[in-house]
Amino acid sequence: MRRRPRIWIWKGIDGIIKDDGFLSAGVAPGGLYNREQVRLLLCVLARRLAQPLTTALAEQVFAQEGLANYFEFHAALQELLQAGQLRLNPSGELSVPAAFVNAVEELSRELPRKACDRAVHATERLQEESRRERENHITVYPTADGGCYMTFHQGEHTDMLMSVTLYLPDREQAARVRANFLADPGRLYGAVLGALEG
Repeated sequence: MRRRPRIWIWKGIDGIIKDDGFLSAGVAPGGLYNREQVRLLLCVLARRLAQPLTTALAEQVFAQEGLANYFEFHAALQELLQAGQLRLNPSGELSVPAAFVNAVEELSRELPRKACDRAVHATERLQEESRRERENHITVYPTADGGCYMTFHQGEHTDMLMSVTLYLPDREQAARVRANFLADPGRLYGAVLGALEG
C-alpha cells in the first residue's frame, strides 16, 4: 500500500500547531505563526486557484494580508521547492505535483479557515486587478501646471475597443480616476456609448 506523501505539519499535545522558532514580525491578527501552516497555505493557493499562482503574487498576498513573516514565507517556499512538493515553471508559476494533490486537500482542513479564505480572496482580487491592467492600459502625460492628461485604452492593443483622453488638474484626482476606471473598465465604455447614442 502506498503511503500518503507528507506535507510538514505537526501538533502539540494540546492540538495547537506549534513552532517556537517562528518569526512573527509583520504577521497580522489571524495570520500564521507556524512554518508548516505557511507551507500548506502556499500549496493550497497553488492548487485551488483558477488562474496560475506566481511566486511574486504569492509574496504580495502574504505581505499585504499579513499572513506570515517575510523571511518565514521565503523559507517555506524554498523548502517546498527543494522537497518537490511545489514546482516552479520558467514563467514563475507554482503548481502542486500530482503525487501531493490528495495530501494538500486532506491537510488543508488543518489551516485556520479565516486565514485560508483571506488568502484565496486576496489572491483572486489581485489576479483580477492584474488582468484588468493588462486589458485596459492607462497612459499619463504630466503637464507644467501639476496636472496631467490621462488616456484610457480599453481592450488589447490588437483589438482596441476605445481610447479616451481627459485632463486632470492634480495627482490626487488622477489616482482616484485611475482606480475607479480599473475597478470597472466597462462602465466608461457604456457611459460614452450611451451618451453618444442619446
